Amino acid sequence: MGSRSTWSRSKHLGKGSYGSVFLGLHKNGTMFAVKTAKLENSNSLVKEKKILKHIGNSPEIVRYYGDEITIEKGIQYYNLFLEYASYGDLLKLINKVGGRIPKEGPVQVFTRMILDSLCCIHAKGIVHCDIKPENILVFSSDRYGCRCQLKIADFGLAKEASEAALESKKYAFCGTPDYMPPESVALFYKYETSMDIWSLGCVVLVMFTGKSIWSGTDGKPLDREEIIQILASTETMPEIPKEMSETGKDFLGKCLQRDPSKRWSAQKLLDHPYVSPFSLRNIEFLKEYPTAVGVKRSRSY
Repeated sequence: MGSRSTWSRSKHLGKGSYGSVFLGLHKNGTMFAVKTAKLENSNSLVKEKKILKHIGNSPEIVRYYGDEITIEKGIQYYNLFLEYASYGDLLKLINKVGGRIPKEGPVQVFTRMILDSLCCIHAKGIVHCDIKPENILVFSSDRYGCRCQLKIADFGLAKEASEAALESKKYAFCGTPDYMPPESVALFYKYETSMDIWSLGCVVLVMFTGKSIWSGTDGKPLDREEIIQILASTETMPEIPKEMSETGKDFLGKCLQRDPSKRWSAQKLLDHPYVSPFSLRNIEFLKEYPTAVGVKRSRSY
């Protein structure tokens, strides 16, 4: 058990279903993210640690630095140490620049980054199960020729590929409704990497349009039960914008297939012209991103 003699918690960064996230400060001045939960409620954080260790140290995935149990005012806490995303998450980025990514070029670049992360996860036999903008973090990096890089984070709901969904639960897929694939509302199914591909297609739509995937005739987002009804009882598909490029429409067509066997894998999608290195253009917006959101580069733990 640790005494927090070498680190301390700083500002509160956010709160999730399985604990709170803080900025951690090491005594040597470096920064990292700390996910904290009471020890008796830490099963999901411990699971996330195991998955991150299984995936290994990859530049495409948020990095795991260690963990520690602390005792504070007589209460035991589990602390998971992770790479700090000084730019926040993809949803924050979208909101900061007006509610949608202003050009399709940056959407292509970001999609490529997310695909690189998915390839790494799927190669290890892991299905993330909750791909959404809030779980895609933005880091300082020059790797893609711009000032930031996206990495997938938050593996609390992740499953092993082909793992059976819990038969006792009517809808075992516990992801976010807007990004849930149709098969996730079936009574019996197995978790497959193709689920994340549907969710990827939904993220691309949100980046491009800035709108909810499923909306009513009044334009307001539908609630969970309404979305489940659409997925389970209709053939309705998310609307692909007419103003999107033809290659973009084709890319989404490879992701948003109701039949999961017809969706392209993340590895195959890397070869799609929409995200090929030769098509990644108009990234001037990305180079201005750090100034736009008013953040500075920081050292990572």
